[in-house]
Amino acid sequence: MPLAFQSLSHGEVAFGFYNIETDALLLDNLFFFATDFCPAVVTLKEKQSQATIHGHTIETREKMGDLMGAIHGLHHAGYLGELYQLWPFPRDPSLFRQKLDGHQRRKETLAVLEKYAEPQEVTLGPLSPEQISIGPYIFTEAQFQELVAYIWRGGHPTWEGFEKGKWPDYMQEMVQLYGLA
Repeated sequence: MPLAFQSLSHGEVAFGFYNIETDALLLDNLFFFATDFCPAVVTLKEKQSQATIHGHTIETREKMGDLMGAIHGLHHAGYLGELYQLWPFPRDPSLFRQKLDGHQRRKETLAVLEKYAEPQEVTLGPLSPEQISIGPYIFTEAQFQELVAYIWRGGHPTWEGFEKGKWPDYMQEMVQLYGLA
């Protein structure tokens, strides 16, 4: 579930996983995958240089859809609605946990996303020792670290098995670099 985070450039922004069956992330209307984002974060931290990942933008609310309506099975319009038709919110709330194998559904997620979104390269980069950008969004180092920690936890409600020290292998290097575990 995306949460509200503070940014320098846009004030409060929505950031996070938005369906437990995929590793897709959103940052307001910018969409990308954790399997791309985590290695880019490593490049940024290790080399203090820019990294570019493949992303998408959705320009209208109609194309994006209504996340809460899709979660509750009320509105299946737009990207989020169609995605929740593929992978509905679990009826049993205890099953609401981010799936460790969500990256395996990237092909299906991308096929739906490309119906509604425009491709966009997303650059992550240091703007100064205290500021980091993700595309047009600018964060302080502390704000950026909150985003990284959110991904490591598996967002809200966390990865399945997180309490037992489980998270996807593709984020191991990022977790070590940021001292999260």
